[in-house]
Amino acid sequence: MTIPALQRPAEEMAAASEEGDSEEAGLIRDAVAGEGRSFDRIVQIHSPRVFRFLCQMTRHRQDAEDLTQQTFIKAFHNLARYDARRPIINWLLTIARNCALNHFRSARKWVEIPEETASDAPSPSVEAEQREEAAGVWERARACLSQGQFEALWLRFAEGLSTCEAAELMGYTQTHVKVLVFRARQKLIKGGLPS
Repeated sequence: MTIPALQRPAEEMAAASEEGDSEEAGLIRDAVAGEGRSFDRIVQIHSPRVFRFLCQMTRHRQDAEDLTQQTFIKAFHNLARYDARRPIINWLLTIARNCALNHFRSARKWVEIPEETASDAPSPSVEAEQREEAAGVWERARACLSQGQFEALWLRFAEGLSTCEAAELMGYTQTHVKVLVFRARQKLIKGGLPS
């Protein structure tokens, strides 16, 4: 049994890759040479995907927006260090992942609210968030998979990265990523998705 929402047509990914490769290479060359408009175009092309990735990691839109901006600022300052033999999206997602991990490490601890001021009823924003999480395969997958399984599955199928690219991005071996994806898929197939 396959999960169609987790798969993207190979032809669609290949066509987009071939189309964007030559334009992207020129943009990168121009951006490294100091052409600001070229870097702006790189941001336009890749910011939706970086933002989507960060939304999945942080589960908070404003944090994802801030981290997306931080990702592209870091990319701009380190553009000369980019290895042009690799797709730029992999490099950007690596920067984004590191920004998110740093964000989690430096996040403030929650301040406990005294019981007399706290309400037992969930706030409207919490209720809306709960409804959003109940919809869609990805939200339900997130609910039943470990962080590593979800991240590996997301990188492989939602972002369309190869096992090698996902392993490099996560800092794991290819075998580890394959195991994470296999276990995640088995859990989803065996009914791990809550209804």
